Amino acid sequence: MPTPARLRSGREIRAVFDARNAMGTATLVVHGRPSDPTHECRATVVAGRRVGGAVQRNRAKRRIRAALQAADLPPGMDLVVTAKPPAVTAAFADVRKDLERALSRVHVRAAAA
Repeated sequence: MPTPARLRSGREIRAVFDARNAMGTATLVVHGRPSDPTHECRATVVAGRRVGGAVQRNRAKRRIRAALQAADLPPGMDLVVTAKPPAVTAAFADVRKDLERALSRVHVRAAAA
């Protein structure tokens, strides 16, 4: 994911969490909020210690980042994707399917707000 398309500061990430627009699946949770509709989608991936040790957390984040690159991200959205423990061992196709399902729900909710 290119650097401009990432949420970089804690303030930006907290703003997404404060929007209270989230959708959870078996492998991840997507939090989103609308931003400037003329800009591309910005995202970041986080994995807490609950996911596992450093190796497992990094693997989960790499898999979710790869799924994000393959997904059709809605323009004008800020996203924070939180990994769950099954993201480490689930099939990559399941991670992609969960991400796409959660993205569509978060985007619909943000558009309705």
